[in-house]
Formats: sequence, C-alpha cells, structure tokens
Amino acid sequence: MFVFEVTGVEGECGEIRVQALDWSQSGPVSFTCTDNNLAILLLSECRCDAVGFFNLLAGCKPLYVEQWLGYLQESGRLAKVVCQQRSPAEADYLASAGLSNEELNALLGQIYRVAGFNRLQINRYLKHRHNPTLLATRYDQKELERYRQLNDVILTLLRLKHTQ
Repeated sequence: MFVFEVTGVEGECGEIRVQALDWSQSGPVSFTCTDNNLAILLLSECRCDAVGFFNLLAGCKPLYVEQWLGYLQESGRLAKVVCQQRSPAEADYLASAGLSNEELNALLGQIYRVAGFNRLQINRYLKHRHNPTLLATRYDQKELERYRQLNDVILTLLRLKHTQ
C-alpha cells in the first residue's frame, strides 16, 4: 500500500492511499482531507506524464499519484508531500488497510503459507519493487504474477470487510 501524506500551503492536510504492491500496479484509492479547497485541488484535473489526465478516485497507479502530487508541489500549490510504502509483512498492515478483524488476519496468514510466501520473500520483493529493471532481472514473469495475485487477495479481503 502506498500512503501519500499531503500538506497544503496553509497547513491543511490530506491523505491518499493506493492499495498496490508496486508503482506500476493499479489499485483502489481512498482519500481523506481536512479542507475543501485542498480536496478540490487534489481531485481536479489530475494528470501525469504516463497517461495524461486520470481519475484519482476511480483507482489508479501510485506512479500517477506521485507525478500529480510532484507537479502540484513544484508549482507551489502544495507545501509538502510524503510517500510511505506499507508492506504486507508489517504486523499492523491489515489494520492500516482497514482489516482489523482477527479472522481476516488469520486468513491472510494462511494464504501466505499456502501460496509459499514468507516474510523474507515479501520484504525482498517490496525492497526492489521501485526498480523495474531490477524486477525484470531478478524475478521472472511468473513470480511477479504471484506477487500481484497476493495483492488481489488482499484487495478481495478489503472488499469483503467493507461489505460486512
């Protein structure tokens, strides 16, 4: 999960969360903001070099959000942008993603075991996910697909949690 914390020029705050394992993977977006004007700025005419204009709330790639927020900061409309990448291997990851239910946490732990993931593998992948060249040389397409499927499982758990 990518968490973008934004501070406006007048001190207002906002947060954009993209549920994705790497920069190039699309995922659902959650958005919170303390000020209407900052919310309008962040959600209006979002654009990036990769695709031009995009709809932030419809779900997008963290790469798009980073480029959009970087543009706003360079143009002086944002005071500060901080990006944190949360790892599924972190103990409080599911709670921060909105899954605090112990049964769902246990289910994800079982999925890790069944799929053959361990914390070291996940941490190694997450460490290298910023570098597409390294990913292409270290992981074959089949292994990259396994990690993306893991992200899909987490997204499914999120959807199940929100329907309860």
